[in-house]
Amino acid sequence: MRNMACRAVAQASLVATTASLDDEQPWPLLQVAGWLTTAADLVQQADALEAVLV
Repeated sequence: MRNMACRAVAQASLVATTASLDDEQPWPLLQVAGWLTTAADLVQQADALEAVLV
């Protein structure tokens, strides 16, 4: 899960870089927020899974 979280952060940075080159449109920033939320959720799930397995 942490691999997927890292990929989500990488995707967020890619979208943020692209968004900074575009006009000031709100939807790219919503994508960044979505990818970062996905990453945070994945890390929390990984932590919960580790707590159960230990």
